[in-house]
Amino acid sequence: MESWNMPERDLSTNELVRRAMSEARLLAKAELLHAKVELAQEVRAARFSGAFLGGGVALALVGLAMLFVAGAAALYLPLWAGALIGAGVAFVLAALLAAIGWTKLPKKPMRHTLERMSMDLEDLRQHIELTKH
Repeated sequence: MESWNMPERDLSTNELVRRAMSEARLLAKAELLHAKVELAQEVRAARFSGAFLGGGVALALVGLAMLFVAGAAALYLPLWAGALIGAGVAFVLAALLAAIGWTKLPKKPMRHTLERMSMDLEDLRQHIELTKH
């Protein structure tokens, strides 16, 4: 007997439970697929952010090294001025790259999946309450 086309009020308890279990399995599969897609997107965003954060850290280290050179060469004005300007440029670029990387980091991992699962759980609760009455 095909119970999928019948209204819930015409089904037996066993058929209702079977239908609910089947729908729950389909829902779980769909949520798993959505979670995989969302996780893949967040991994790509994290890679992008990691590259910029890494670039920022590398340039900050270069700037720090240039400051040490500037300090060592402080007695000779032309070399000192050049090293200080180079360090300033490196620090500005490091700050810019770090800021870009920081803004691209995912703030709430798997947010969409968690919201969908919460809504699905609430729908399931309401559906169960309706079938009880």
